[in-house]
Amino acid sequence: MLSLSEVNIIGERLKIGIIGCGEIAVQTAKAIHLAKNAEIGIVMDIREYLAKDLGMKYNVPYTTDLDEVLKSDIDAVYIATPHDTHADLTIKAAEAGKHVLVEKPIATNLEDADRMIEACRKAGVKLSVCFVLRYSPPVVKAKELIDANVIGNIIGVHTWTLLDKPSSYWEGGYTGRVKNNWRAYKKRAGGGVLIMNVIHNIDYLRYVTGLEVIRVYSEYDTLATPVEVEDCIVVSLRYSNKAVGSIVASSCAKGGIGPFRMAQDRILGDRGQIILSDPLLVYVTEDNEKFRLKGDKWNEIALEKVNPRQKYIEAVAEAILSGKEVPITGDDGRKALEVVIAAYKSLELGRPVNISELR
Repeated sequence: MLSLSEVNIIGERLKIGIIGCGEIAVQTAKAIHLAKNAEIGIVMDIREYLAKDLGMKYNVPYTTDLDEVLKSDIDAVYIATPHDTHADLTIKAAEAGKHVLVEKPIATNLEDADRMIEACRKAGVKLSVCFVLRYSPPVVKAKELIDANVIGNIIGVHTWTLLDKPSSYWEGGYTGRVKNNWRAYKKRAGGGVLIMNVIHNIDYLRYVTGLEVIRVYSEYDTLATPVEVEDCIVVSLRYSNKAVGSIVASSCAKGGIGPFRMAQDRILGDRGQIILSDPLLVYVTEDNEKFRLKGDKWNEIALEKVNPRQKYIEAVAEAILSGKEVPITGDDGRKALEVVIAAYKSLELGRPVNISELR
C-alpha cells in the first residue's frame, strides 16, 4: 500500500467529478485543485453558467448532463447539491462504478442514508461524507489530548453554535452564487440549523471523544425567520459512558457568536477541560510535561494554519488510491444523522428519544 508521499512521487492522482457547482463547491474545487493527490476531471450543474464558471476557472470540461459525468474517466464524484438529492445521485454514481464524496448531511432521513450505504457497498465503491472540520487544527489537537487522557474521563460535551444568517441566505446562501430557496423547506433541507450546521459539531465531537450519543431530548422552533425549518434549538444528550451533553444553536442570533469564549465547543473531563478555539484552551489539574501544560490554570496551545477541506480531500484520495477504507465513512454520516433525527423526533413525541429506537 502506498503512503501519501509515495503516491505523490509516482504522480498518481484521484480524478474527481463535481456534481453541483454552487456555493460550497467553490471551496471544494479549490481544495481539490490544491491537493497533492487529486484533480478535477469534469464539473456539472443543471445551470450551465455555474458549470461553465467552475470549468473555465480550472480548465476542465463542464456539462449540464449527469450521464456525461458518470460516463467520463473520473474515479470519483463529489456531490454538492440540495440535501434531498444526495441519495439518488449517490446511488447513480455508485452504479456507474464511481466512488462518492457527498456533502453533509449524508441525507435528510435514515432510510435514504441506508440506501446510499448499501448501494456503495454493493457496487464495491467507497462512500465518504464531507465532515471536513475533523481536519481543523483545534479538532486535531483536542483529539490528541483526549487520546492521551490529558483531561481524564469525559463527563460532559457541550456546544454553542450561534449564527446570524442574513435574510438573503434563505434565497441564495451566504454568497448568493445560486438563487434557490431549498434551504427554507423541511422536505428539501431536512431541517434548519441543526442539520445544516451543527451536524458538523456532532460529528467531530463524536470523533474526538470516541463516545456515542444514546439518548436525545430537544426543544426547538422557528421564532424569527420566515422559513419552515427551525432557527432555534436546544438539545440535551446522554452519552454511552454516562456523560451528559448539550447543544444550543440558532441561525438568527443577532451578533452571532460574539466575543465570549464561552460560546464554543467544550469537552469536560474529571481532570480538566478543553475549549475548541484558536488558540486551543486547555485547563488541567496537574502539570503535563508531554504537552507543556501547567496544572490548575488555563493553557493556550498555538495551532498551525491549514485548509481542513484540502486535508480532507488528500486523506480520502490517499485511502481510495491505496485501497483502504476512507477516513469518514457513510456509516459515520449516518451516526451524525441519527442524533439529528432523534432531536427532531423528540419534539414530535414530546419525550426523550433513544437512538436505539431509530434502528
